[in-house]
Amino acid sequence: MYITNMNLGQYVPTGSFIHRLDPRAKLFSLFLIISAIFPSKTSLGVLLWSIVLAALVTASKVSWRSVLNSVKPIFFLALFTFFFNAAFNGIHIAVFTSLRLVLLIMFAVMLPLTTAPLELADGINELLRPLERFHFPADECAMMIGMALRFIPLLMEETDKIIRAQLSRGATLDQGNIFRRAKAFFPVLIPLLIIIFRRADEIATAMEARGYDGGKGRTRRKPLHWGIYDTLAVIVSAAWVGMFLALRL
Repeated sequence: MYITNMNLGQYVPTGSFIHRLDPRAKLFSLFLIISAIFPSKTSLGVLLWSIVLAALVTASKVSWRSVLNSVKPIFFLALFTFFFNAAFNGIHIAVFTSLRLVLLIMFAVMLPLTTAPLELADGINELLRPLERFHFPADECAMMIGMALRFIPLLMEETDKIIRAQLSRGATLDQGNIFRRAKAFFPVLIPLLIIIFRRADEIATAMEARGYDGGKGRTRRKPLHWGIYDTLAVIVSAAWVGMFLALRL
């Protein structure tokens, strides 16, 4: 039976100290980590980053099931990367490249898993605010990101409901070759698109009814606060990344 049962990056409140960090500190740390994983070219580097990821998941008290469910939709991309590199570059490079891609995505997905959507949107807003002097719509951009983070899990739930309804009618979504499976998913995509447009219309109507005219001057229910632990988190991330880059791991 084909059931999605995914929580694509849905916030998991556990009350860990990682959850309590300022979202800007987590964004800075994530940027540093990604900048070090990209140029990583050794098996030792992949192993050490895997250990760091395991420590991060343990410290956040987020279950591995939540993490794996969040990255499940991108496993096909990792498989494609593996087969593509295996065909042109050999098995060793294919395995290494695929593992590095999975690591990147798993580190990235830890951000929405440990940060509430509203806090993450506020953090992105603060980081983008200096660009406003160049007429960049920082508030509107942060609003769109926040809305996407809120509604992706809801859309996954709607997808799950549609798939269950199709399966109850005898649909075979997980049988046959890739072209047959793609064709079988059209009855899922059409109602999902209708739901997306309907929700978008409802959001637009609600924002218009409340007189929303941009985020300028908007107050926050929970203002961001940068503390000593946020500074330490960025320093530790920078030091760890600096060591990796210096040793060329």
